[in-house]
Amino acid sequence: MSPADDAIHFPRSLSESDPETLFRFCATLNACTSDATLDASEFFFIDPLGLAVLRATLECQPVDRTFNIQNMPLSMIRYLVRMDFFQGLSVEGVDTDMAKSRGGEPHSCVELQRVTDGQSEVIASRLVRAMIGQSGDEVDPEKEPWRKPIEYALKELLENALSHAKKEGNLGSSVWVACQHFESNGVVRLAIVDNGCGFLATLKNHPELKEQTDCAAMQAALKERVSCNRGPLVGYETDSQNQGVGLTTTAKIADAAGGFLVVASGGGWLRTDSRHENQLHECPWKGVAISFHCDRDKLPQVDIPALLPDVDDDVGDALSFE
Repeated sequence: MSPADDAIHFPRSLSESDPETLFRFCATLNACTSDATLDASEFFFIDPLGLAVLRATLECQPVDRTFNIQNMPLSMIRYLVRMDFFQGLSVEGVDTDMAKSRGGEPHSCVELQRVTDGQSEVIASRLVRAMIGQSGDEVDPEKEPWRKPIEYALKELLENALSHAKKEGNLGSSVWVACQHFESNGVVRLAIVDNGCGFLATLKNHPELKEQTDCAAMQAALKERVSCNRGPLVGYETDSQNQGVGLTTTAKIADAAGGFLVVASGGGWLRTDSRHENQLHECPWKGVAISFHCDRDKLPQVDIPALLPDVDDDVGDALSFE
């Protein structure tokens, strides 16, 4: 099918590898004021960050707006169906009713999912199983010493996203997650994305914020306990709030396992392995988007509990996962 002359063209890839292309495409969709045709003939790759950011973008569109997708490769349609991308969406031009594997692959991926309050622990557990290659609810004694701290850090990230995204009047914001292990190169990519208020709005009065910019807010958020929701006398062992170490610890885990985080908020993004700040010119992300990238085979070699900071002196015992 020949695309319409005014069709919006999907890029070849929507992923953490080129954040600016991803956010520019989503900004183009947000700028639409009427129904639009999307030409997906050149669209061949999407990773968890692309899935979550694109789905969060489509969620924010007016209910009466229609996107007609043309020429999407069958392999891409099958993958998007496999990852539950179309659930809850009204899509024209794509057969979203094709069969999906009922059993799933919990040891290698977590389908795109909208996170609601009270789900952080369960979803963090699913994400860890996909990261480390654990099938079902099996318990591997050799993996437990490093599975639990990763789960703790991811739960902290999810709790932060659920609580902070809704500030500044963004009560309708949502949090999306997805994860996949790519067998071809052994890499794990995991995304936690919200379409809420962003780091700058959340941290605007925080003493660690040195200037009122999105990039400065991201740098501040990567410091321990900047996003803490707890009082000083509460230890890790309670679950009602968080210690504000999820983002920091997750970045350390990624680095130790041969990877990095990509973090985007407002008008900027960065990769934690360089901390070089990049501008999202004319395509800001209203919220926070985080992509975790690591080598699965290197995770067992990392002393992950040692990456978590001690709790405050007033609390007493350090964090233990025994």
